[in-house]
Amino acid sequence: MVKASKSERPYRELRSLGGLSSLYDVAPASTSAPALTSNECLVPLSQIQRSPKNPRKSFNSAKMAQLTASVQRYGVLEPVLLKPLQPVQEPVHYELVFGERRYLAAEAAGLNEIRARILTPEEVQQWKEVDIAQIRLVENLNREDLNAVEETHAIVELLALQLQIPAPEVPRLLYRLHQQHRKRKNEESASSHTGVGTVPLGSLNEQLSQWMNNSDDAVTFERILWEVEYAFEGLGRFSWQSFVQHRLPLLNLPPDVQNAIRTGQIPYSAGKALARITDEHQRQSILEQAIAESWTREQIAEAVRSLLTPQLPVSQSNPDPAIQFQATLRTTVSKLKKAKLSAQKYVEAEKLLQQLLAIAESDSNA
Repeated sequence: MVKASKSERPYRELRSLGGLSSLYDVAPASTSAPALTSNECLVPLSQIQRSPKNPRKSFNSAKMAQLTASVQRYGVLEPVLLKPLQPVQEPVHYELVFGERRYLAAEAAGLNEIRARILTPEEVQQWKEVDIAQIRLVENLNREDLNAVEETHAIVELLALQLQIPAPEVPRLLYRLHQQHRKRKNEESASSHTGVGTVPLGSLNEQLSQWMNNSDDAVTFERILWEVEYAFEGLGRFSWQSFVQHRLPLLNLPPDVQNAIRTGQIPYSAGKALARITDEHQRQSILEQAIAESWTREQIAEAVRSLLTPQLPVSQSNPDPAIQFQATLRTTVSKLKKAKLSAQKYVEAEKLLQQLLAIAESDSNA
């Protein structure tokens, strides 16, 4: 059996709802809310609950203010997508599937109701939870402002749905899969994965349980590998191996570092360097300075290196003077680049640099 591509499925389902444009917040060609279509209605905000499964947990305040102003002036131009709750939990009747920013902007703008498209019972049956989670993630990824921590959590949740296991088990499964995959690549030539038709289907949950308990069964490995590859192919974002190596470690970062990444205050690639500082007060001090001065990843890494490199007295370490000079020079240059000096301090620093330059030139002329 040839494995069918999953990457088109979310888009095909989205097209039945009006395409990806129906998921975004502002219709660019319109300056006023168009009339409701036959499958749209106005729903009171009090009857809608936000989904806890939405991967985005934080929102850019400036963009939200801009969207709120647009809603106040023009109304909500595109409908949000709702799923009826079964059973209804008064006063809430619906769960928000797509359009959380529009919903929040309508709330902030003081609206009592919002333009909405409600999934029919047939559509709810047709869409599995895993499909809704995947399309929700696709929507957020296409907006390009989902931060790395939120994106990682969202993908873990999606895999938990796809593999039918609790979300906390997903990282352990992926790390083991990565280890086994590397081991098998070293032992044998890569085999082609042609789909679940090549392995006994059985109970995925049962097979996962056996494999996680140190089973080395090749058939089970093939099926789990296929399921994981299938999920990442549908996302079309990066490979599962890259996710394991570069994104899963974000979940082990200290909470203060995760929060800084989540709010966009530091680049996610700097998180690993900051996590090397085990002293919480020292890490918080570096983190606060990095945020206040908008440090780059390289500046954060250099600050961490300077903090963690032991500075032994010359009498104890007896280093080569040239090596000691190079280390001091690197530290001085790094600090000068970050420093915000007054005009007078810049003049003083310039004089000292001229003295150093004179020493270097006199030595070369000797």
